[in-house]
Amino acid sequence: MMKHPLIIPDRMIALSLLPPPALGQPPFPFGFGAFVVEQTRRGEARFELHAHGFGAGYRPEALRERLQPLFTPDTLALILNSNRKLWPTIGLERSADAGQLVEHVPKSGLRTQVQVSVPDHLLRNAAGMANVRLPSRDPSPLARIRQLGAEAQAAWICYLFSRRASTERGRLLASFEAWQCLQEARRSVLA
Repeated sequence: MMKHPLIIPDRMIALSLLPPPALGQPPFPFGFGAFVVEQTRRGEARFELHAHGFGAGYRPEALRERLQPLFTPDTLALILNSNRKLWPTIGLERSADAGQLVEHVPKSGLRTQVQVSVPDHLLRNAAGMANVRLPSRDPSPLARIRQLGAEAQAAWICYLFSRRASTERGRLLASFEAWQCLQEARRSVLA
C-alpha cells in the first residue's frame, strides 16, 4: 500500500492527465482534468473542477501553462496514472511508470507530488460514489478528454478513502455532495 501522511492537506489538486505526444510521436489530442479541493480555517471546503482538452496541433507546453495558475506554494498534487495496462490489482499504490506525467505538472513550493495508480474497479467504485461517469476501459483520446474531470474527482475520492476514517473525511464528503448539488442546479438553470 502507498505510504503517505494520514492528514488530508489543506489544498490539493487531483489530476488526471492525457499527456501530449513525446518528441517524435505523431500529433494527437491531449488534456487534463484538475479537481481542486481547498479546506478553510472555518472547517469549510471549496471545490473547483477544471478540465481542458487540446487538439492535435497544440504545443505540448500548453498543458503545463494552463495548469500553472491552479497551483499555489501549499498545493499537494495527486497525479493519477491512467495507463490502465499498468494498474496494479489491489490497493492505492505509487505508480512505477508515472514519472513521465510529472514533467507536465507544475512544481510549487515545498509540497510534494503524489503519483498513484488506482485499479480500475476501485476507480469505478469511487466514480459511483462521486456520481460521475468514467469512460469505457479502452476509450479513444477524445472520449478520454471528455471524462478527465470525472477521473480527477474519482481519484480524489480514492485518496480520501485511503485515509483513516475521521470526521474530517465525513465533513469533506458532505461538502463535496453539496458542491455537486450546486453544480447540477447551475447546469439546469443554464439549460
